[in-house]
Amino acid sequence: MAKNSTNSAEAFYEVVFQGKPKVVRAFVAGLLLGSDREATVFYNFDEGVQYEGKAERLAEKIGLRTAGCHLIVDGETSAYLKAMAKPIAENGGLEISAHRRIRSASMDFRYHAFAQRYDEEIVKLVKNLPEGLKLRGFKHDVKLDPKAEGIEAYTPSHHFEACGEGQIHGSIDLLIGLRRALKEFPLIEAGEIELKLA
Repeated sequence: MAKNSTNSAEAFYEVVFQGKPKVVRAFVAGLLLGSDREATVFYNFDEGVQYEGKAERLAEKIGLRTAGCHLIVDGETSAYLKAMAKPIAENGGLEISAHRRIRSASMDFRYHAFAQRYDEEIVKLVKNLPEGLKLRGFKHDVKLDPKAEGIEAYTPSHHFEACGEGQIHGSIDLLIGLRRALKEFPLIEAGEIELKLA
C-alpha cells in the first residue's frame, strides 16, 4: 500500500535487492499488502534515480555481478524490510544486499525556449520550489534579436531565445515529484537524480 502523502522531514533509505526488477516489485508489493502496511516505495528505474557508478553498471551488463533492484523507501518500511531480511532470503529467495540512509538528493536540469511566456513559466516553476527543495547554480540567459521579429519558429533566427540550467537539491521524495512535473514540460531536460548516501 502506498502512503497518501510523504513528510519531507521523513528519512528515506535505499534498499537493494538482488534479483530481477519485475520479481522484486511483485514480491515487495505482496509483502507489503500481506502485512497491511502503509508504505512509500519508489523504484529507481521508474523515477530516473541514478544508482551506483559506471563500473558497477558495466559489471552488471557483462555478467560479472548480479543485477540489483534499487528501491527508495520510507523509514518505517526500511525498518520492516531490515527486520524481515532473513525470512525474505530463506522463504522468498531474494537477498537484500544493501541498505543505506539517503542524506539528500540532487538533479541537474536545463532548458531552451523560443518564447518569453515559456521562459517565464519555467523560471517561475524552478524558483518557486516546495519547502525541502533548493535551487543552486541557476544560470539564465536571454537573447533578443529585433531583426528576427515575426520570423517563423523553425528558422535559425529567433526574436526571443532563452536558456537556463541549474541544480535542485533536497529531499528525495520531493525531488522525485518535481522530476515528474518537469518531464511534463517538453522544453526542460531533467537529468538523473543523484543520491548522497550516509
